[in-house]
Amino acid sequence: MVTPSSPVNLLGYQQARLARLELAVAALSLSMLLLVSLGAWYVWHGLPVYYIPPGGPGVAQPGQIPHALAMEYASRWLTTRYTFTPATVKTAHAAILQALHPSLTVAFTAQAEREAALVKEVQLSTQVAITTATVTHRTAQAVTVRLAGTRSIWIGGQQVRDEPLQADITVVPWVASGQPVGLVVSRVTITPALSASGQ
Repeated sequence: MVTPSSPVNLLGYQQARLARLELAVAALSLSMLLLVSLGAWYVWHGLPVYYIPPGGPGVAQPGQIPHALAMEYASRWLTTRYTFTPATVKTAHAAILQALHPSLTVAFTAQAEREAALVKEVQLSTQVAITTATVTHRTAQAVTVRLAGTRSIWIGGQQVRDEPLQADITVVPWVASGQPVGLVVSRVTITPALSASGQ
């Protein structure tokens, strides 16, 4: 019989501890390898970006702009674009400039200067009410929304007309530092153009 204090039993006890220690080190090494691999995969592929539509249930797919979100964003953009008074036209233009793709900013800045001069000259004010919004085209990274509505125009405090307004707005993700951080408008077609005529 082997007693607990015998050298043979001590050696067996140490071997049992060593086996448990080796098992613990192997499990820790495996978990660290998995964590490092997962971190490397995220660095290589990037974190999935979910564009969440406002309100309502639904399934969000990473990297895809949902129809509801594209329609809401385009509607807000058009409403901000053509809802202003002579006192707020520059603020509206600044808000629109922040939501435009860089390829459109130079042309919009020139148009905004002409528009601001017209607004100040004739005291023009506008307001837009969107009646319909539909998605007309979708690609992997862009959604085109067709908006229809009514634009009310005031000159010198007198309403001169309500005109039908139609716009095609393409919304794309905006990428900064390699990651999508929001949405911008990359293409805009609006008819009719804003004018100060009374008809």
